[in-house]
Amino acid sequence: MDYEIALKNSWNVVKGNLVTFIVGLLIAVVGSIFIVTIAPLAYGFISMAVKGARGEQIEISDVFVGFNKDDFIRSWTFMLIYIVIATILGQIASILSTIVGILFMFTMPLLVIKGYNGIEGIKESIEIIKKAPVECVIVYVIMLVLNLIGTLLLGIGLLVTVPISSVFLANATFELSGESVK
Repeated sequence: MDYEIALKNSWNVVKGNLVTFIVGLLIAVVGSIFIVTIAPLAYGFISMAVKGARGEQIEISDVFVGFNKDDFIRSWTFMLIYIVIATILGQIASILSTIVGILFMFTMPLLVIKGYNGIEGIKESIEIIKKAPVECVIVYVIMLVLNLIGTLLLGIGLLVTVPISSVFLANATFELSGESVK
């Protein structure tokens, strides 16, 4: 595939139909406030793009083709499959991310405190988790809540909560790793 030519051709199609695409997109976005219209309007907007790529005349009314019976069913069949798979994968990713976050949370402080390389820090962080899993989860949740509060304060609160949670993590690392503070 020649990406440069594809982008130039795409730009030329949009440039020649700019108002139509903008109005179609606005209809699709605003019309999607009603859940039942999300899939057919997305289908309709993509059908505008397909017509443009084929060199066919594009009309604003094309955004509504997804409401034809077969296209409505086709678009919602895909959307439901997509939502289920994306939700499952999102949950798995979220769970894995949390597990990795907990397992690795002491690594950076250990790099600083003990001068470890990354692998050594990860190994000891995991050992700390094995020795005191409940305490480690509590440390993680406290840091999470602190930074959630900072985020809820228009993000500006993070200027205070991130340093607090970082010092808290350093203190927890000292205590749970058995290292002395000095």
